[in-house]
Amino acid sequence: MLCACAGTVPPPVQPDAMVPGATASPKAEKIIRTARSLIGAPYKWGGYSPQTGFDCSGFIWYVYHSNGVNLPRMSWQQLGAGDPVARRDIRPGDLVFHQVDKGGKSLHVGVVTDRGTFVHSPSSGKRVMESNINSPFWAEHYLGARRVL
Repeated sequence: MLCACAGTVPPPVQPDAMVPGATASPKAEKIIRTARSLIGAPYKWGGYSPQTGFDCSGFIWYVYHSNGVNLPRMSWQQLGAGDPVARRDIRPGDLVFHQVDKGGKSLHVGVVTDRGTFVHSPSSGKRVMESNINSPFWAEHYLGARRVL
């Protein structure tokens, strides 16, 4: 399933295309606020709490769980949660997935914000951060998005 997207690079998502005339819902605002409050928390493989650190899927699990949304713990399971979202219809609060091949970690997930960015826990040695969803790296590795709210 994941390999099917590897050969085609979709066009970058423009911030106005991500949120066409819409603002974040109240639930999405809470999700984004929680995610941003964790910026700077350390990365930890298998981590899912601010005390120990987060891997990408543990970060998503914690952020949504803290706001009453039950999601699976693993990124490949999160990829099956909610409903698929077309790239042009991505909105704040959606999950965004990237196919990366780095140290055996191939599926990456973050939460889309209201600024054309996403908050995520990137990799070992780094900390939770907010990144531009339109950067060349993330645009090249884009896999899909899911709406769970």
